[in-house]
Amino acid sequence: MKRILTFTLALTFTLTAEASEKFAGIHLDSSIPSFQAKIIKEDLTYLHNNSIKDIDSQFKSMIEVPKIDGAHLYNWVYNRVKFIIGEDYQLRGRNLVSQKGHRFPSTPIPPSVLNRTNQYAGTIIMSNVGAELYLLGKLDNILKGIKLDNKSVFAPSPRVGILQVGEGHFLERLLINKNLNSEANKIKRLGTIIHEARHSDGHSEHIGFIHNKCPEGHSLGGFAACEASSNGPYSLEAVAMKTFLLNCRTCSVEDKTKIQTAIADAFGRVIVRSHVKTEAQLRQEMASYLPVIDFYIGYIAANPKLGATYVKELERLKSKVKECEEQLKELKAPIKPQRLDPRPEGPFEEVSVEKSSNLMKASLAR
Repeated sequence: MKRILTFTLALTFTLTAEASEKFAGIHLDSSIPSFQAKIIKEDLTYLHNNSIKDIDSQFKSMIEVPKIDGAHLYNWVYNRVKFIIGEDYQLRGRNLVSQKGHRFPSTPIPPSVLNRTNQYAGTIIMSNVGAELYLLGKLDNILKGIKLDNKSVFAPSPRVGILQVGEGHFLERLLINKNLNSEANKIKRLGTIIHEARHSDGHSEHIGFIHNKCPEGHSLGGFAACEASSNGPYSLEAVAMKTFLLNCRTCSVEDKTKIQTAIADAFGRVIVRSHVKTEAQLRQEMASYLPVIDFYIGYIAANPKLGATYVKELERLKSKVKECEEQLKELKAPIKPQRLDPRPEGPFEEVSVEKSSNLMKASLAR
């Protein structure tokens, strides 16, 4: 997810799909503009029909499929994505539905959900609404869902698979090149879909593989746009794009460079430490605090009636030094990202690769 400032003229058309449809088993809602729906279908077709020959070693160990080929990768996505709604779909009012009496698994809820700290202020490329509905429903102990085609779609599991296209998914500034339907742009968008599909996984304290706050010193420090797991959405997005890039037949040198930059950005979100500072930076920071602390100690001792304000500032500076000391300890004993169990909570149907392939073939034959 990144902050984007402008749309381009080419993407401001108000074309809308005439009606919702199912493509290869995935419900494409009428809230998706028709040109976007067409591209999504072509992206999914490209994924299914991709004759993958070269495979990134990390991808093979990270994704839960018996074979790395187009059909199995589409099946992996299909088991996690069943509905896609447009950017203009309003997630409020009559579109929201709820049902009492549902029994959620008695497992912990991620701390960031309990504290409502999992927020991001930038422009959204795509989001997993189904995982959010499940988490909020579990938090409130009420089954939640949305209305699609006048039918209620509830989220008894993060695997309900409802994705919402964000304003960033088709922005020219995020494209690899100016050809919206190029192979390079398909690779970039499929990386996003695989990222969001991963949010349909996970249980207990890592339901939905929700993002963590980026640490101090990161370009997105303070925003919920990082992760601490080795098989989370950003990691999976990165290795998926690496594999697709290895098999790209039409990518130019410039395309490859831009995709590699996107891969590096995704890997740059995988951070376990509480900071991204070097030892030299931390020691310099401590060196700047210590003389000020000594000054305050002497000043307060000489002027005991100064009041609580100076004492409070002294304590704040001491806590900063302690924080630096703790961060230095992290550097000396680095923690590696943990691999999390992707099994999801709640009831869901695992569809076979044969069935998802037949759904794709039936859609292409129409």
